[in-house]
Amino acid sequence: MNLEITNRILVNETYRTELDTMRRLEKDRVFCGHDIEHFLDVARITMIICMEKGMDIMPDLIYSASLLHDIGRSREYTENIPHHVAGKETAEKILDEVGCCEDMKEKILSLILNHSNKENKKDSLESIFYTADKKSRLCFACKSKDICNWHKDKKNMNIEV
Repeated sequence: MNLEITNRILVNETYRTELDTMRRLEKDRVFCGHDIEHFLDVARITMIICMEKGMDIMPDLIYSASLLHDIGRSREYTENIPHHVAGKETAEKILDEVGCCEDMKEKILSLILNHSNKENKKDSLESIFYTADKKSRLCFACKSKDICNWHKDKKNMNIEV
C-alpha cells in the first residue's frame, strides 16, 4: 500500500511546525487531544467503515486527510477561526508543498471542511469521515469524562465501529 502523500505530509516542515504549535497549545488540555494517535485512529476507522460498505477508497487519501483534519486547531485557539476553516487553508498550503494532485487535494479539503458537519449526505465519504472522527474518541477510558461537555448520548462508552 503506497501512502506517498501521507508520508510526505509527515515530514513537511509546515505540518511539523503546526503540530508542534498545537501540541504546545494543548499541553494542559484535560479533554481529548489532537495528536498523531487521534489522526491515525480516524484514518483506520474510516478505512474499516469504507471496507464494510464495499467502497473502493484510496488509503493515501484517507490517511492524508486524517493527518490534516485538525491542523487548524492552533489558529482556532489563537485567532478564534473555526478549525475546519483554518485547517483548509493550512492543509491547502501543505498539500501544494508536498506535490498533491488537484483531484486528491480537492477531496482532502472537502473532508477537512466537512469533518465537523453532522449534516453531510448519508453514506458520503464526508459522512463516514465525520463518524470516524467521533468514534475515535475513547470516552469510556477518559479521565475527564465526568467533566466533558459532550452530551452523554454522544460519548463513546463502548468500543464500536
